[in-house]
Amino acid sequence: MKSIFHKRFQLQLLFALVAAISVAALTIELVVNAVRHAESFVLSDTDRSLAHALQDLDREYRLRRHGDATWGKLPASAQDLTLRAISQTVLASYPGVEGGFFVSASFLGYSYPTHDGASPKMDVPAAERASIEEVIAQAHQKNKSERVLRGKHDLVVIAAMSDGLNAAWAMKRLPGQAEPRQQTQNILLTGLVGAAFLGAAGVLATGVGLHRGVAQIKSGLASLNQNFTLGLPVRRDELGEISSAINEMARARRRLEEEVRREDRARTIGRLVGRIAHEMRNPLNSIRLSLQMLANRQEEKRLQPGDFQMVIDEVDRMNQLLSDLLSFQQPRPPKLEQRVVGPILAECVQLVRHQGEKQGVDLVVSGELTQSTLVDEHYFRQIMVNLILNAIDVSRRGERVDVTAGTLDGYVAIEVSDCGPGLTSEQQEHLFEPFYTTKMTGHGLGLAVSRELAQIMGASVSYKSERVHGATFVLQLKRIDD
Repeated sequence: MKSIFHKRFQLQLLFALVAAISVAALTIELVVNAVRHAESFVLSDTDRSLAHALQDLDREYRLRRHGDATWGKLPASAQDLTLRAISQTVLASYPGVEGGFFVSASFLGYSYPTHDGASPKMDVPAAERASIEEVIAQAHQKNKSERVLRGKHDLVVIAAMSDGLNAAWAMKRLPGQAEPRQQTQNILLTGLVGAAFLGAAGVLATGVGLHRGVAQIKSGLASLNQNFTLGLPVRRDELGEISSAINEMARARRRLEEEVRREDRARTIGRLVGRIAHEMRNPLNSIRLSLQMLANRQEEKRLQPGDFQMVIDEVDRMNQLLSDLLSFQQPRPPKLEQRVVGPILAECVQLVRHQGEKQGVDLVVSGELTQSTLVDEHYFRQIMVNLILNAIDVSRRGERVDVTAGTLDGYVAIEVSDCGPGLTSEQQEHLFEPFYTTKMTGHGLGLAVSRELAQIMGASVSYKSERVHGATFVLQLKRIDD
């Protein structure tokens, strides 16, 4: 019996040894593969981080340079302070990334907002300065450039983006990534020693505790799914960190849900305010233009009592617009009347003509509308004034905006064409979406509201893409044959 027991024990030890060797070999293979791919994964992630950082730096720099007419006259010290504030703000979202700008052959705006040293880092790294200049020089030729420097104890990734004259650059250090062979040996040695001790001493105890802990966590998760204000019990064993992480996730989710609700309320209020402001702008512009016209007529002593009617009409229209916005959930049904829209169109053009003259843009009206159509006069005025003002806004001094009226395939068609930069295919896809705009100012509601008002009248507003330059918008109304 003792011999049989001894042999059985030896056999169990042999099986345990074989299992341990198998586990160790598998562990070695997995660790080797992991280390082999670790550097490429880390570098890929770093490349993406630096690319996003450069895009943000370049965008903010362009906004600053093009938005300030005096930028080119500022001394280098003032530009440095301004650019440092920009890079400090942008790079704060990219842990471990430092960088700045290279303007007029000088480093400006350097910052390292996530530096964890005793004092803020203010100067371009001296050890990598020459390499940074080489990367920037390559970026001047290729628009973008990147280089990986292998140090004794770490990797340094440098990237730059240039418009041919000025550049934005960023750099990130990856500690402990420069000696993968030595790291592999250290990791293998640590893994084998840990596996030898932990595998022998902790399998049984860990298995029992793990089974009980998993059962408790599963029960707690079931309760947590029903009521997210609850939490898992605090544990002091191996699963305690998991319980703490799940509890922290629950708290984070509650915070995020509350924040999302606050942001949704703020966003809704912001959009409503933006819509009201945008829709009020056109009537106010019309009133202002009318008053300017009345002032001119008064100076010329040509003022007539009836001249004030245009201002009164615009005030009434603005009052009606406010009523519509206050009852936004139930838009006013259109008041369709059989009208010839030619005279109304002429009034719309007259309202905005002064704005065109102010910007040096010539308004040219052609065609004639004598056919009747069903139209809501208030909606029609709002659509046409908005389309013409948009065309004036994108036009430069000396250019012209064409307003062409006519009939086509049973429709009364009014085209508004400008000589501006036109629209890309991507911009055309989002053109009539609410709050989408291609201009630096505005809320992107004008075209969306114009299309909505046209549809309410049974009409349509569309974009014509046949023009090589500029843009053309078409309002089509159903014609009524006499």
